[in-house]
Parts: sequence; structure tokens; C-alpha cells
Amino acid sequence: MSAAITGNGRQAYASGGSGHVPLNNAFDFHFSQPFIAETTYTKKSQVLTRIEDDRPVLVDNKSDRALTYGRIREDARAVASGLLELGLDPNDIHKLPPTATCPKGPEIAPVVLLQLPNVLPFAPILFGVLAAGLTATLASPALTSDEMAWILQNARPHVIITTTAGLPTMREALKKQTTTAFFQKVPVFIVDATEDTYPNAWSPPASVGNEKSWRQLFAKPSPLPVFPASAAAERTGVILWSSGTSGRSKGVLLSHHTLNVVSTSLWHDADYYLGNPQRWLGYVPFYHVFGLSNVFFIAVATGSTVYTMPSFNLDAMLAAIPARKITYLHMAPPVVVMLAKSPKVEPYVTKDPKTGKNGFSSVVAAVTGGAPCGHDVVVHAYERCGFRVRLGYGLSETGSTALQRGITEKEMREQAGDTGAPHRAVELMIADPTTGKPVATDEEGEVLVRGPMIMAAYLPIGFMASSGKGEKVDMSATTEALTPEGWFRTGDVGALCKDGRLRITDRLKELIKVRAYQVAPAELEAVLCSSDSVADAGVVGVYDKDEATEWPRAYVVPAVDVTDLQKLALELKGLVEARTTKYKWLVGGVVFVKAIPKSPSGKILRRVLKSGGEETKGLEVMLYQKKVRHAKL
Repeated sequence: MSAAITGNGRQAYASGGSGHVPLNNAFDFHFSQPFIAETTYTKKSQVLTRIEDDRPVLVDNKSDRALTYGRIREDARAVASGLLELGLDPNDIHKLPPTATCPKGPEIAPVVLLQLPNVLPFAPILFGVLAAGLTATLASPALTSDEMAWILQNARPHVIITTTAGLPTMREALKKQTTTAFFQKVPVFIVDATEDTYPNAWSPPASVGNEKSWRQLFAKPSPLPVFPASAAAERTGVILWSSGTSGRSKGVLLSHHTLNVVSTSLWHDADYYLGNPQRWLGYVPFYHVFGLSNVFFIAVATGSTVYTMPSFNLDAMLAAIPARKITYLHMAPPVVVMLAKSPKVEPYVTKDPKTGKNGFSSVVAAVTGGAPCGHDVVVHAYERCGFRVRLGYGLSETGSTALQRGITEKEMREQAGDTGAPHRAVELMIADPTTGKPVATDEEGEVLVRGPMIMAAYLPIGFMASSGKGEKVDMSATTEALTPEGWFRTGDVGALCKDGRLRITDRLKELIKVRAYQVAPAELEAVLCSSDSVADAGVVGVYDKDEATEWPRAYVVPAVDVTDLQKLALELKGLVEARTTKYKWLVGGVVFVKAIPKSPSGKILRRVLKSGGEETKGLEVMLYQKKVRHAKL
């Protein structure tokens, strides 16, 4: 990492260095053992021994069923063959116009939708899609049918893979599609997350209604029609879904090459690796960019062992750390708060009088990302548990962007208030939001990110349903997000110090960050305003220091004929719960006000709502009781 000094004075620019990685299919790259020799992207300190086929990579933490490196590779090839036997052609691509980050134009192969928690079948399925040269799109199992219907409408998957528990919601989402002729032909495969004993032998029901078991995707591995390696920077490997200020999630196109670059950058800067085999917990969702990049892909590339959990549970996490001898932890900021304050942690921090060790002694360090985390919480966690939690920064559109370095207390205190230096291959610049020109070191502006890990484009609405022959493609979302020089506008406000470390201070965008998830205020406002009892509504995030997260809070103008505001608050609570996934619920409460402050053009002035001024005064109703789970510091 180096900070560049250019122009008049010190310019706010930092670079993580060269980002050269050979072009390749993401399946082939991650199974090529990319870190067993010193290369341009592998430092001598990060060189690994060869990964043997029988090494466990994913282990179900509850049952101890293990999925080995060789088994993932071979089963992925079998799934790839099965997908191709369904008639999916990797050369039947949708081609987007050129973008600033993909000059030849992004390509999207037939899409396979995965709606799965962190279960063992996730690995052969996703790598099978990549091995076949197809495109995977990943969706949360917690989505409502409306949210899932939006993704189906835009991704138009040729194959759907969900869980038994998620099947009813998926069926409802499919019923809401207007192009019924297309979706009637889309096969749906089921992963039984509770009964399936994969990779052990198991005889699942042949079908669940019209749906089949995912195990029927296995076919005899055959030569795969892999696209040319030279096309890896154009061919979309994964589509993630990122909320936008328009209220609807946007498909983020990540190429095979981007996935590979992110893995190399993460391992290049993995200074927690001290020559010991890595053992991690896998509760951060693999469908989220944090879990996908920082845990799933890099575990396969490095031969690390991940003990998977379908969801986060503090008791299970605490018990697994000493039992599994976990070396490095990945977590959202609220988990850091739990480590710092929860009484459940106390038995694990007590040191053995003979050995001087506690339940966390195997942990070298940890990383948190997805939302802000206060330095005081990090210090409390360190003083209590004995390891440093480093702050990282990234987005679905930029992958892992920056990370605090070092594992010692001294480094932790020296880096207070920043979110680290750019990863290898990453460029950072702080720009004036009005002019777009770089500001000076230590001056605040919008954080811009550039490099081969940046998304190729946003998926244009309706594009996958088009014929692709002469139809105009709406690329406005992409052109608004990317500068002509390839910088991604993050919408975050920050500054760079003279040695190139990034400090995030605010957000230009209106997104609310609930734990590691993005919530678009406009989406919740649309839900609230759908009620006949609501005249107007505005939604902002309110920060909860104890939980280290924001919560959505609604400011509501009731209709003129509404008199019982307590009753209306409960009605709105039920409406939001029925229409959105749990992390979007109004935990920040509802405030009934006379008017929503707006600009002359009619745009909601969210900064006014967040200011606590007179415009925000009214009847406040808290809809949820806060959990009491923190020990006294």
C-alpha cells in the first residue's frame, strides 16, 4: 500500500498496488491451488502447502458431516453436467453495452437462482454453475414473496434451487409473475436443509409437488464447454442483490475475474495467517458479499476448514470456538457488541489457572464489516476476549475494499477511528461530491473505489426479458454509479490520512444499514403509504449504540379521519412485517407528525428527520421491546 502525493498539496488518493491476476473461470481458478507458490499476488509469507483431496473444507457444525476439497470439485463437475443436460447453453448469452469497468460489455449466461442458507450443498451447486460457464444469482432465504418476485422478474432464472422451508414463498413469488409462459418451464429443485445428509448417501423423495430434489442434478461428469479464459472479465459469474435508494434491489454483476481478484486480494493481506491451518466459523451468509468473499471462496482457494451454521446463534458460536479451535472470526458489528457485553461470554473468557488460556485462546484475530462499529466496542471486546477485531470496508459492488492491518493491541489503538488501508488491487480516492475532483488529505468527501474487483454493471430492469436485438437498454443506474474513468461512487463520506488509511464518517446515500444489510427507506415508505390510514411517510435510520446498528424509524402523517394512533401504529407494524423481511421492520419505532419535511421539488429531507428538530416532534410509539442481554462493563 502506498499513498500518492500529486497535484497542489497532498491529494486524497491511496493504492493497494498492482492487481494482476490471470484470466480464468472462477471454478478453475479456485481449484487451481493458486497460493501454493510465490507469485505476483501471493507473498512469500502467504504461500501454502498443496491441498490434499481428503482435506475437509466445509463441515456441518451440528452433525460433523464433512465435505472435502476433492468432493466439492468432483460433485461440482457432476452438477455442471446435470445443468447442461437440462438444456442450458453457456453460450446463449445476454450482452450488455460497454461500461467504464467492462469496456467489452458484460455478458450474462443463463441464470441459476440459489436461495439457500449456509448448508453443505451450497458448495457443489454454486461451483457447478460456475464450472458450466453459467451465471448464478444468490438470494436470501428470508425474502418475502414480493421481494423474491422482483428478483425472479429481473433475473429470469432458467433453474431455481431453494429449500423445503423456502418453497411456499417461492411458489407465491412465481404466481406473481406476469410472464407465466416462461416461468412454467423453469424447473425448481429442493435442498432439504434438515433431512439431507449430503455428502452421505440419502434417498430423498423423488419430488415435492412439481419440484425435484437437488440431488437429481448430479450427472456423469463430462467435458464442460468452458468459455475462453480471455472472456473471464466479461462473463458474469454471480449476481448479488443490493438495495438502492429507489426502493428496489439492484442486481450487481460480478465477473469470474472479479471473484478471482477479490480472493487473491484477501489472502495477500491475510496477516492473521501465521503458518497454521485455518479454521473458521461459517455463519455469515454465503449469499451476502461478506460471507461469499471472505469465507466461502477463499476457504476453497486456501484449503481452510469452515464449520457451517445455517444462521447465527450466540450460544452455538461460543461453544464452537474452543471445540473447533477457531483461528479467525468473521462477524457483523452486533456480534462484536455481544462479545464485549453479553453475560453468555463470561465462561469463555475465564482463564484456566494452569494453562493461562481461555475459550478464545485459539483465535488470532477477527474481522467485522457490513456496517460501522465503534472503537470503544472493539477495545472492550479485546480487553475481555483477548483478540483484536479489525474493521473492514466493502460493498456488494466493490468486494472487500479496505482492512485494518495488524493483530496487536498497539496497532488496534493506533488505528482507532479508521477502517483500514486499501486491499491489493484497490484504489481509493476522496472526491468533492459536487465537482468530482479529489480533495486534500484528511479532508472529507465522497469515497470512490476503482480496480478489477468493481462490478461490471447493474442489471438493467427488464433486460433479461428482452430479445437483445436492437432494443434500447437502460444503463442509467450503472452510468450514475460509475465515472467515465471507472471509479465507483460509494455514496459514503470519508477521508484519507496521509499514510493512506480510510476513515468513514457518514453516508451520502440514504440507505439504512441494519447489521450488515441494506434497507432502502423508499421501499418502506411505499409500504406505509399503501395504507389508507397514512397520508404521508418518511423513513430514516436511527443508530443504536448498544447494538452497533441502525434501525428503521418511520415518521408518519396519519389520514385526517384517524383518531386512534396507537391502533394505527400496530396496524403499520403488521403491514411492514407482512410485506418485508425481518431486518426491515420498524425497530426504531413510529413517530406521528403533522408533515414530512420536503424540498421544493418534493424530495424528503431525511437530514431534517434525523436532526431531532421541531419537524420530528410528535407522538412516538415503540413497536418492539429491546432485548436485555448485555452484562455490565
